[in-house]
Amino acid sequence: MQLLWLALGLIGLLTLALVLLVAYGLEISSSDYTEPLLLIGLLAFVTCTVAYFADKEREHRAENRRLIRQLHETAQALDARVARLNKLSETSVRLAGALDLERISELVVEALVEQVHADAASLVLLDRSKGEYVHQHSVGPLTENGGDAGDPLEIAAAAASDGPSITQLDGPPAVSKQLEAWDKIRGSISAPVKVSDMVDGALAAIREETFDTEDLNLLTTLANMSSKAIESAELHQRLRHSYYRTLHVLARSLAARDPYSAAHGEAVTWLAARLGHLMELSEEDLDALNAYGPLHDLGKIGISDTLLSKQGPLTDEELEIVRQHTLIGESIIRPLNPGSGALSMIRSHHERWDGQGYPEGLREEQTPLVARIVAVADVYHAIISHRPYRSGASPIQAVQEIKAMSGTQFDPSVVQALVKLWHAGELADPAVWMGQSQESRDILNVPSSLNVPSPRPVRSDG
Repeated sequence: MQLLWLALGLIGLLTLALVLLVAYGLEISSSDYTEPLLLIGLLAFVTCTVAYFADKEREHRAENRRLIRQLHETAQALDARVARLNKLSETSVRLAGALDLERISELVVEALVEQVHADAASLVLLDRSKGEYVHQHSVGPLTENGGDAGDPLEIAAAAASDGPSITQLDGPPAVSKQLEAWDKIRGSISAPVKVSDMVDGALAAIREETFDTEDLNLLTTLANMSSKAIESAELHQRLRHSYYRTLHVLARSLAARDPYSAAHGEAVTWLAARLGHLMELSEEDLDALNAYGPLHDLGKIGISDTLLSKQGPLTDEELEIVRQHTLIGESIIRPLNPGSGALSMIRSHHERWDGQGYPEGLREEQTPLVARIVAVADVYHAIISHRPYRSGASPIQAVQEIKAMSGTQFDPSVVQALVKLWHAGELADPAVWMGQSQESRDILNVPSSLNVPSPRPVRSDG
């Protein structure tokens, strides 16, 4: 444009000069100025034309750069949205496989922090028994004391009543006092979490920058996903509890068929739990033991009454049928997804330390510890119990026999724990054992290979 205006200015000056020359009557022939004037005019025209097209070209280039930049920004925004959708899809898949509230809370909060770059986030749910909101999972040092702006409990209460919202904080949120840098936090978003169409809590996040509607939409989506996941988890738990109660009904049915089974499950569970505590069994295995120990012989529901109450020893064929109860019990329990500890306890409590047990012939520590513990408790109660084919032994005799089978049928460390329980007086009324001879008590202090009576035959299906 500058060249265009310059060319027009030159034409104007030449025209003015020509007019002045004619006006003052100077005798100048036309050949003296006509040709230069035409040449200058032609050059001015060419210059104007070139300047015009050059200016248009520059405008086109600027527009192309703007369009390319806009296209690049749009592509980046689309990539970011696609990445968010992929993350949401991954979170959705993980939530579909999460069947407990703790795992659901962890997945949702961590996905929120990652995708909106929050400095802290929290999932808060209503404790119906207390009528108040409690933290389920938090990322970042959010305080658990309500009352201040930005506190997740206060945010949850507001979201539960007001719905999804973006808040610009006037002051710092309620966070750990030692983090002075958090005074810069000003942005807050929240959305209610509805379970079975009832507001049960809220999902909230805070950060230094303010949030936008896209962040809020993402948060709302995660809140809705968590709602569905929590509903599914609660339904799953109800089904599990229903199935679990059904199994106990089956166990009571078994007890009605076989009076021995009525007390056997509870007795074995009690003794196995005491042994487990003494041997520092993991909390997970202890929980499985207490929950499923009474059902360790549930598979006998598939064995005929004739075999369960037969007088005398079983034939090899009958014994093979009875041994199937471990596999039957495992198949019945498996739909509950009780964990490896419970399944191995039911499947493998008839395995032996020397590998001569069933159903797989596992040796030593190939059999999980919880199953080795149940094996000792199971046989101990079998020895002291009265059965159709023999009378029950005394507790001291049961301990002696199990001690004699240490290192062959039983794990020596579990047998040692049983002996400790005996010495602690937990296997019988102390008043009874005070009447025992010193000889019978001392026999438990010597190695199992020395002066221990040969064990009485114990039917292996016990």
